[in-house]
Amino acid sequence: MSSEEILGRPTIVGFGTSITRGYPYVPEGDTWPAVLERRLNRKLRRERTQVTVINSGVPGENTVEGLARLEADVLAHEPALTVVEFACNDVRYEPHKRVELDQFRQNLEEIVERTLEVCAEIIICTPTPIVDAFHTYSQEVDFYEPWGGCNNALVEYDAVIREFAADAALPVCDLKQAFLGEAVRAEFEGAADDADDLTSIAHLISRYDGVHPTIEGQRLIAEELYRLVRVMPLG
Repeated sequence: MSSEEILGRPTIVGFGTSITRGYPYVPEGDTWPAVLERRLNRKLRRERTQVTVINSGVPGENTVEGLARLEADVLAHEPALTVVEFACNDVRYEPHKRVELDQFRQNLEEIVERTLEVCAEIIICTPTPIVDAFHTYSQEVDFYEPWGGCNNALVEYDAVIREFAADAALPVCDLKQAFLGEAVRAEFEGAADDADDLTSIAHLISRYDGVHPTIEGQRLIAEELYRLVRVMPLG
């Protein structure tokens, strides 16, 4: 398709953390923004539309830090759609990183309110699970003991995201359930004894740290987003 034949060139921004960036294990071309762009453009060719999916993921960031770069990394692109992915760093135990639940919600509200000034569509993602058995980072401290692990602490942020999305009438890309569903599949097929043992999804969440999606995990994220985005008006 020549550039003259293309009628629409909408932009999608993936705004989030290392989960979006693909850091530290996934090449740029295998991150979910890159995969989603390819899959959407394959579908949209017959509509003479070509999307650009911008990867605005920054490793290690919480919602406070995300807000600080919202103007430059999201609003300046005037996207047709913004995918918001935060929580995995808001739950961290270090005082300079941890964001309490009420502040986390306020930050999400501000991100969405400001983004809607220039962007018609927003999808908010639930966090991918943390495999505590691989997550030596949280095992080195006793901070997460009251929850029984970092992943259980993350569940509280997941609940805030769902509640906020319902209140704001935002579509949710349920990454948590997508990944947990693969653990259930492993149990069903006999590859794992118990779906609660998330080591069965080591092909999706890196066994090196228990947090970051692998290439296969990034592809699963792209697929889940594709299910939502394919029916959205992006013109």
